[in-house]
Amino acid sequence: MEWRQGRAGQMRLREQLKEPSLAGWQRRKIELKLKLGADGWEPEKKIATSSMEKIRLLNSEFPKEWTIKHLSEQFKISQESVRRILKSKFQSSEEHTEQREHQRKLKIRAFKRSEKGGSK
Repeated sequence: MEWRQGRAGQMRLREQLKEPSLAGWQRRKIELKLKLGADGWEPEKKIATSSMEKIRLLNSEFPKEWTIKHLSEQFKISQESVRRILKSKFQSSEEHTEQREHQRKLKIRAFKRSEKGGSK
């Protein structure tokens, strides 16, 4: 994998990882830089806004039962994705939510119509 930071930059980051005095968040940040490279954050799996809201709700209501690890296993996304969702404060507007719900219902109706037409 070719990165813009180059081999020297990678070596510097790897050396920093060996320092025992690094805090957990610093270690995670360096590991992410090494893993993600120049492209930055691009999750493999993207989940619906409603699922993100469920993740936030479960973690805020039951933080001991719904840990980051447990949420990532249940929603089948990475722990880093769960961390970012919990850190994010994004709230979609009611208008946007209604519009999204309307589009979803239209797609379901179209799918059902195509299913009926295809079975004849």
